[in-house]
Amino acid sequence: MKVALILGVVVAVVVLLGLLYVSFKMLRNVQIEEAKDAKLNPKQYQLHPKLQQELDKKKQQDSKSEQ
Repeated sequence: MKVALILGVVVAVVVLLGLLYVSFKMLRNVQIEEAKDAKLNPKQYQLHPKLQQELDKKKQQDSKSEQ
């Protein structure tokens, strides 16, 4: 009886370690895919209108100072 319990615990630990390995492997694959997607499609974001106005003014001033 004790041997069966010990064997059951060992099997459960091995199964858990196997699942842990598989989950980390899948996670790593997803991280690689997301990194590739991030390089191909940069995040699109929208600035607050006031910040956008300030940025536009700064760009205009920079372009005027270059000329």
